[in-house]
Amino acid sequence: MRSFNLFCFYICAAFYHKTLLPTMSTNEYSLKNLAAFDFDHTICEHNTDIIVRNLLDQSLITPEIKGILRSSGWIPYMQRIFRILHLHKFTATDISSAIKSIPEVQGIKKCIENLANNNFHIIIISDSNSEFIKTWNDFNGISDYIHTIFTNPANFNKDGLLELFPYHHQTECSLSSKNLCKGKILENFLNKQYSEAQIKYDKIFYIGDGKNDVCPMLRLKENGFACPRDGYSCSEELNNAISKLPDKYEGKIINWSTGSQLFNDICKEL
Repeated sequence: MRSFNLFCFYICAAFYHKTLLPTMSTNEYSLKNLAAFDFDHTICEHNTDIIVRNLLDQSLITPEIKGILRSSGWIPYMQRIFRILHLHKFTATDISSAIKSIPEVQGIKKCIENLANNNFHIIIISDSNSEFIKTWNDFNGISDYIHTIFTNPANFNKDGLLELFPYHHQTECSLSSKNLCKGKILENFLNKQYSEAQIKYDKIFYIGDGKNDVCPMLRLKENGFACPRDGYSCSEELNNAISKLPDKYEGKIINWSTGSQLFNDICKEL
């Protein structure tokens, strides 16, 4: 079964490598650069969902609740976690305080600021949620540098319950969760920017740490740079996927560990 799953993984990797982002060339379009960031373990140092889940006494997370994760996936699981938090009188302030307590990945705020001030659009593509990302970004003073955020919608209702919804539902990409394919989101964003905003990106950098960041990295072309964070699963998963591609990978790889290193390495490619 494991061999079959790996076979499916690499078949999908090859498919997405062949359906790469379109090459765009016309002098009428505004020329900028793009940095697309994951959020958890890429901008903020920890997993936002886990930080909030850990507000609960772990005895409250019963085998039945853990079974939701196995049977239905992360979104239904976190929906139940948020209901338990609400049931046990955790408030929006409690949850927001937990999110605000998460440190940045070393130097990443300055990296984002510097990129935004040097002809970059900054977007976030994350399987966290909109409430957590907005709270952290606002508290850390980087919201004004972010062009667009793509993530699972969430908001506190009138009773103080954090309601969470999937970004979309997809079954085409086995590299991604059913609720969010980062590669498809990146591809759609680039196409929309080109066709509606008349913006062409000269260089595209995708920065992430996890397995679900491999899909957008595989879609990069010769003007694309995959930036996996050192010490996390993305780097190994990406290298494994690239080794199985039928054709040569067109993108370049930049490994990084701090925001200052990432910014310096990006600048070398401009």
